[in-house]
Amino acid sequence: MDAGQYRMTVVGWSAKLKLRINVAAIAVCCMAVLAVGGCKPAENAVTATSARPAVRPAAPSLKTPTSAVESYLDWISFSYRQMDSDLASATMTPDELVHVDAYVQFNLQKERGIEQELLNLKVRSVSEESTRAIVAASEEWRYRYFARTTLLYDGPERLVSYETTYTLVRSDGAWLVDAVEATAAGEVP
Repeated sequence: MDAGQYRMTVVGWSAKLKLRINVAAIAVCCMAVLAVGGCKPAENAVTATSARPAVRPAAPSLKTPTSAVESYLDWISFSYRQMDSDLASATMTPDELVHVDAYVQFNLQKERGIEQELLNLKVRSVSEESTRAIVAASEEWRYRYFARTTLLYDGPERLVSYETTYTLVRSDGAWLVDAVEATAAGEVP
């Protein structure tokens, strides 16, 4: 073997070794990503073991009693998931905030959070005066509790329906939820 052939063999062997090392490094990185993060589930999929990341709702729309109730429901769901009642405070009066905070504190004492999703809201009636309104609705919810520290679900997914009545007050042009009456339609799991 002359010097030129030797050089070609070493260069060829070196390129093959680099290629094998690169392929092995890519394979190790892929395995690490799968081991640590797993495959990303579909956008609306619920993983079997852990709570989904919280999604911040749109800015509250407090122009009508109905939009105020819808915003209130979005924001309390977010605040329950984040375990922080103040996140929803723009949608309610201080009196209602006390009730929402009591539920957040109750769950914090139990070292859990709640992931809930409004599946259906049917407004049955709206009675509006200049500074006060009543919204009667039917609601269907899906919810599941999760451990506060691990975010792992600690129970089954549950479905529940409620007949609700929201009392709202108008303050500085914005409708705020002041009180909520809810009656379960059937058994609450």
